[in-house]
Amino acid sequence: MTAARTSKAEARRRAVEAARRANEELAAREKANLKDATILLHAIDKLDAIGEWKKQRRAELRAQADAQLAREEAKRVGDDREAAGAAVERMRERGETLTTIATKHDLGIAIVRVMARHAPKAANPVSRNGSQALGRNVSGTGEAAADGEVGPDAGEPPAGAAPA
Repeated sequence: MTAARTSKAEARRRAVEAARRANEELAAREKANLKDATILLHAIDKLDAIGEWKKQRRAELRAQADAQLAREEAKRVGDDREAAGAAVERMRERGETLTTIATKHDLGIAIVRVMARHAPKAANPVSRNGSQALGRNVSGTGEAAADGEVGPDAGEPPAGAAPA
């Protein structure tokens, strides 16, 4: 009743086989760990790159938003200045001076002058105080000289005409 005995060679073979299986499992685990470590390091590098991308993208978007805001602000400021200039111009057409406009509305003369400069440009400028541009008669009616001449000599007799 002796137990089955194993020979030294059989024991050695089993030990070598067990070690081989353990080494294969270890190698497979190391290979899988190496693959996952590669994925991990690559993902971390990508996350760092995403952080840089985010900073750049935020700067780009901020620049675009700032440019858009500046355009909108310029338009709104221009529109409001033009409206203020038009209002000043209408008051001047009704006979008010810049000084009286400033005084009556508790404004500084400088701001009224600035707003007057932003008045929309009219196709035919309005004459003030009967002053006529070159080529207008001196009657103050704003009508052109009868012969249609324009220039510094408008309204004077032709050079060859006899004196009256």
